[in-house]
Amino acid sequence: MDAKAEGLYTELRNTRQEILERLMEGNSSALIKPILLEELHDIEQTLSKIESGNFGKCEISGELLPENLLEMIPTLKSLEDCSRLEKFYRKSIFH
Repeated sequence: MDAKAEGLYTELRNTRQEILERLMEGNSSALIKPILLEELHDIEQTLSKIESGNFGKCEISGELLPENLLEMIPTLKSLEDCSRLEKFYRKSIFH
C-alpha cells in the first residue's frame, strides 16, 4: 500500500470509528440513523477495496475512476456514480 492509500485508509478507519461511536450513543434521530448505516457500509466496502488492491476501479466496468473525484468522495463505486455527480457541478444558464 503506498503512502497515499495508507493516508486514505487511516482517514476512513477514523471516520468509521466516529460513525460507530455515534450509532452506539443511541441519540441519533430516526432520520439520520439509516444515512449513518449506509455511510458505514460504504466505508467498509472501500476499506476492503484498498486492502485487496481494487480501490479506484469501477465496480461495473473495471475502468479507473477519476482520481480528483476519489479524493473528494473515496466511496465512489462506479463511473455511473461519477456522471451523476457531474450533474450537480453544472451551473444553470438560466437564472
